[in-house]
Amino acid sequence: DWTRNLDPDVVDKMTPKEKQRQEVVNELFHTERSHVRNLKVLDRVFYRPLLDNGFSDLVNLLFPNLPDMLEIHGRFNTLMKARKRDQPAVETVGDILVAMFDGPNGEAFQQAAATFCKYQSVALESLRDRRKKDSKLQAFLAEAEGNPVCRRLQLKDIIPTAMQRLTKYPLLLESLAKYTQPRSEEMTLVRRCLERSREILNKVNQAIKEAENYNRLVDIQRRLDKSAFEKSDHAIANELKNFELTKHRLIYEGALTWRTKGQKNVDLHVVLLEEYILLLQKQDDKYVLKFHSINYLNSKEESKCTHSPIIKIATVLVRPVATDKLALYLVNTSPTGAQIYDLVAVSIAERKA
Repeated sequence: DWTRNLDPDVVDKMTPKEKQRQEVVNELFHTERSHVRNLKVLDRVFYRPLLDNGFSDLVNLLFPNLPDMLEIHGRFNTLMKARKRDQPAVETVGDILVAMFDGPNGEAFQQAAATFCKYQSVALESLRDRRKKDSKLQAFLAEAEGNPVCRRLQLKDIIPTAMQRLTKYPLLLESLAKYTQPRSEEMTLVRRCLERSREILNKVNQAIKEAENYNRLVDIQRRLDKSAFEKSDHAIANELKNFELTKHRLIYEGALTWRTKGQKNVDLHVVLLEEYILLLQKQDDKYVLKFHSINYLNSKEESKCTHSPIIKIATVLVRPVATDKLALYLVNTSPTGAQIYDLVAVSIAERKA
């Protein structure tokens, strides 16, 4: 209760807007203190003991830079506590916010938060698998999670609080701006930090997405069967015989059906990279990369055309199919020979993607 340490007369003289602002400031301060507490629990109950017990590989995955995050949020919390001591009815917080979100400190916070959060989904999945297989780890974590400071939460529940905190800042600062004096220096600082908090959240989300895409490429590469592709004497096979998915950036992936006149349709798993399109086929748990020979009837004569499963973006034209909203023509204008792919998506949204 923010009124607890204030003279009742001081509270009574406040306008409703001033009281609402004090409530928002109190929530900002209180939730930051709680977040620092969670980080300290991670540090003292899990991070250090896991290192001491020989789980350094898991620690590096789960807590890539926990000391940095604890230092950054701890400094923010210290500034808040000092302000509360000096101003029981907090008048200004703009300078504190700037010290957290703006300038070099803001850049450092953004980088640290991205580092801590970007591999979190992989880390938590690894943690779940390790707990099932490693009885020593399971026993350690069960005992640690029984510590009263964990408040009946498991490690997997505490780690995501760092990302949850990032999503909370823009909401709190937006509320704070709502109850801050318009056209004041304080409003200027609060608005600037509101925008920075949104930018930081967006950057961290982008880092998470890129990390997830990279891990997805690692998985596809691990399951990729290139044997048929590598045996071909096609020019593109010779050029890209050492093709590595993980050296490229994933843009999109999804299912398409390749319609071939007079022949059975081919179900494809299409992987769109920055510079290439891969047309893969799923077989059990494998992704098969192979050339396709399509027979065409031209002037009453049948001809065969070999279609490459890897297409360079630089040589591609995409055209809609007037008679089918779910379809598109992919035209490969490669110097080795033009090829047309009649592709059908499962939905209009997938086709547009």
